[in-house]
Amino acid sequence: MSRAQVLERSPKKRAVLEKDKLSKRTSIIQAAASLLQKKDWAELSMDEVAKRAKIAKGTLYLYFPTKEDLCLRIHSADYETWFLDLYEFLNSSKELDAKMFSNWFVQSMDRHTRFLKLLPIVPTILEKNASIQTIREFKTNIKLQITNVLPQLIRFFPFFNEQTGFLFLMQCHALAVGSWSHGFPSNQVREAVKDTDLELFVLDYKNFLETSILHLLKGHSST
Repeated sequence: MSRAQVLERSPKKRAVLEKDKLSKRTSIIQAAASLLQKKDWAELSMDEVAKRAKIAKGTLYLYFPTKEDLCLRIHSADYETWFLDLYEFLNSSKELDAKMFSNWFVQSMDRHTRFLKLLPIVPTILEKNASIQTIREFKTNIKLQITNVLPQLIRFFPFFNEQTGFLFLMQCHALAVGSWSHGFPSNQVREAVKDTDLELFVLDYKNFLETSILHLLKGHSST
């Protein structure tokens, strides 16, 4: 066996290679996340990401086969940050009612703008074009984050158990995603409903979301 083959197979060499891969992967995610902070998903190009990460475009595709796959990874990390915010809010609160929780939920959107930017396209675009492995890891991460925060949520809302509390947070997510297009419609929709009785289809997103979560919580408490 040649010296080169020995080096290639040695644990130390493999560790260096794995560390290099992880470092490159991290730099790609950081580069894309930085760009997404300033522009919409549709405006992001893999060319830009490769240039920002200082790698060849071909190398980028070895790590992330599609733009959607890359963005879903970023969104997963942003989910962790949002849940950490929620956990710290619950952990530091001495008292909490339905109104306070629904208000916090909506106001948290202002602190997590990139998270909110990608949220409505996760089920319709990102999850449709990401790899099975990335989607599985994304769902697993969300499940873990929800599981970690549930004891704190149940502390203030004892009518929840692990199953119903999980369902409630999933319902909040569905409301945030489902009402997005009505709160931020396309220019064509805005023009179509302008100065007509159809303007009621354009919602005040934050107000609608806060009111909906408030009613949802009260509904759970009465069952």
